[in-house]
Amino acid sequence: MKTKYALLLSVLLMVWTLNVYGQTARKSKAKAVAKKSDISSVLGKPDYESTIDSLDTKVWIISQKKNSEMKKTQTGKMMRTTKDNVTEMDQEGKDGMTAGTHYLIFDVTNIKNGKQITDTSAKVEVVSPSRKNSSVTLQPMMNHFGGGVSLDEKGEYLFTISLDVGDDYRTTQFKYKVK
Repeated sequence: MKTKYALLLSVLLMVWTLNVYGQTARKSKAKAVAKKSDISSVLGKPDYESTIDSLDTKVWIISQKKNSEMKKTQTGKMMRTTKDNVTEMDQEGKDGMTAGTHYLIFDVTNIKNGKQITDTSAKVEVVSPSRKNSSVTLQPMMNHFGGGVSLDEKGEYLFTISLDVGDDYRTTQFKYKVK
């Protein structure tokens, strides 16, 4: 009787061992998902980049035509989601994004923790080549700020972006040339 149990136990152990070690290696077909925060992978090199205190700032300026083409893609839909995960904006928000000839994308990252800063407000002041001033309040999106700006003159524009961070303001200035 003991030999029957020993034989049965040996057979069961061999079957279990073959099942565990005899499995073929499975190839995963999962694709890597692009991070929501990686705007650079979509837009390429920023038009302006700087570090202010512990904040890394990047700015892209694209034409409204390119902006409307990009909105049709899956990434464009993701980028135009507001920070509250609302995909449909009110009319005022839509008008602010499509106003002007260009769309400005402002990305701010805290260097210390690597997280994007969106729980604040941002405003851009633009000085045209003919010294006309205009300002736009940038809309907080899911992981960046954005807004339409008018760059209808050829020449060099001066941009001043003010970021309200808690009880302090951070300001960055840069020039952008329209050909």
